[in-house]
Order: sequence, then structure tokens, then C-alpha cells
Amino acid sequence: MIIGIGVDIVHLPRIASLMSRRGSNKLAKRILSQQEYQEFGGLKQEKQLNYLGSRWCIKEAVYKALYPVHKLEWKQVSVIKQNDKPNLDIINGKLYGILKSHVSLSHDGDYAIAQVVLEG
Repeated sequence: MIIGIGVDIVHLPRIASLMSRRGSNKLAKRILSQQEYQEFGGLKQEKQLNYLGSRWCIKEAVYKALYPVHKLEWKQVSVIKQNDKPNLDIINGKLYGILKSHVSLSHDGDYAIAQVVLEG
């Protein structure tokens, strides 16, 4: 059974602007889980924008898939790469009825788009 479907698109220059105004580390600490933040810190500066933009996009899609029944916070969702594919680790996901998740992420120029399907 599908619990929810979420889609989000991010204009990467907007994320770059947030990174420059707030500081990339400060913004990253706000939205990334501890594991993601460690990965982020190990990236070269030119790769940090795509990493942060992708995580933002995926997390927003997860939020939309569960809203309005559940309202997740940024750090409740971790994106973990396995076999070069993004996978989700949602804190208390089973409490929300989530048994399986599917993530699709794509980039095109200044944009990143993510679609998330959550199954129960």
C-alpha cells in the first residue's frame, strides 16, 4: 500500500545563495543528519552545493509524502547512498507505517528534482 508520494524541485542557485548568506556549514548543520554532515565535510567545496541541494530536495519530497498526517523535521530523514542509489533512513519510520521507500533523484543544469514513494 502506498502511504504517500512526494516531489520537489530545487533551484541550486537558491541553495548557493543560502549557503553564502548563512555559511555552508551552518546551513548543512541545520538540515543534515550527523552522518550526512560528516560526508558533507569530507567533500570538496565544488561538490558541496550539489550534495546539499540534493539532500534538501529529497527531504522536502519525503515531507510532502507524509504531510499533513506527519510533519517530519530535517534531521529525521537521512539519505544514504547504496550501490550509487539514494536510500532513505527515516527515524521512527515504522511508527509512521513506512516499510519501504523509493527515491529518484535527477539533476539538470541549475535544478535538482526528487520523487519519493513511501510504502506501508
